[in-house]
Amino acid sequence: MSLRPNHSGTRNPLQPIFLALLLGVLSSCASTPPPSTYGPMDVMQKMIVHHGVIVALREVTLQNPTTGTGQVLGGSLGGIAGSETGGGRGQLVGGVLGAGIGQALGEKAERALARQAGLEITWREDGSDQEYVLVQAKDPEHPLAVGDRIRVVESASSIRAFKED
Repeated sequence: MSLRPNHSGTRNPLQPIFLALLLGVLSSCASTPPPSTYGPMDVMQKMIVHHGVIVALREVTLQNPTTGTGQVLGGSLGGIAGSETGGGRGQLVGGVLGAGIGQALGEKAERALARQAGLEITWREDGSDQEYVLVQAKDPEHPLAVGDRIRVVESASSIRAFKED
């Protein structure tokens, strides 16, 4: 399919659809849910509850896994856009260069979208001098601070901290 201008001088109407598809797929990259969201592995499972106090907090960056979709879509769109340049062999060279550049940009965009703000929470369990650390997604709706009393919920697949009411 060519996205070059047709005989009337207008672009193929599918080009915006390709761009929207790229943005949609990249924006749906996996992210770690906030602590108040439970996944299927946590539902109907026995969990242990600990109580304690936050003794230190550090903001961290969570890097969620990427799928490679950014590379594929970026390379495809870059190849299509690059092949629009010149004529004959110029189109071939433009397509190859466009695909390479698009792939690199698509990977970078997907990686950036897969980053998320997180917290490294150091807490001391009630009745103990032992300190523990857990890392979870930062939840702007339920901020935590040093000195807060927390309830830590631990399951076989996760651990999360909540400010006690």
